Amino acid sequence: MECVIDTNVLVDYIIKGSEMHEKAKEYLERINNGILPTVVLEELTYALNRMGLNKETIDEEISEILNSYEVLGISEDEIVQAKDMIMQEKHTTFKRFNDKLILSFAKKRDLPLLTFDANLKNECKAYEVKLA
Repeated sequence: MECVIDTNVLVDYIIKGSEMHEKAKEYLERINNGILPTVVLEELTYALNRMGLNKETIDEEISEILNSYEVLGISEDEIVQAKDMIMQEKHTTFKRFNDKLILSFAKKRDLPLLTFDANLKNECKAYEVKLA
C-alpha cells in the first residue's frame, strides 16, 4: 500500500506504551511506500522532544524514518490550498494549518492518508481524500 502517513501514527509507533502502538505497528507494516510531507517530521520531532525523549533517541528515530519512508517537501500550491481550506471553513482557525498541509499534500498526490486523528479523518471525507 502507498499512502501519506500522519504524525500521530508515527508517534504511536515509536512510543511502545501508547494505547495505539499495536495498531500503528500493524498499519505501518502493511505499507510498501510511505510518504511523509516535511511538516510531519517537524511535528514528530517537536512531539518526541515534548515527551521527554533525549536527543540521541530522537536522532535514532528520525534516522530510521528517513531510511524507511520517502520524505517530500510541500509545494507552494499545497500551502495555498491549505490556507484556502481554512479561509473557506467558518469555524476553522490557523491552529489547524499543519493538518491542512498534510491533507492538501495527500489530495494533490491522490494518495490515501493514514491518520488516527478523528477530525482529520472527517476532513478527508469532506475533501475527497481516501483513508488508508
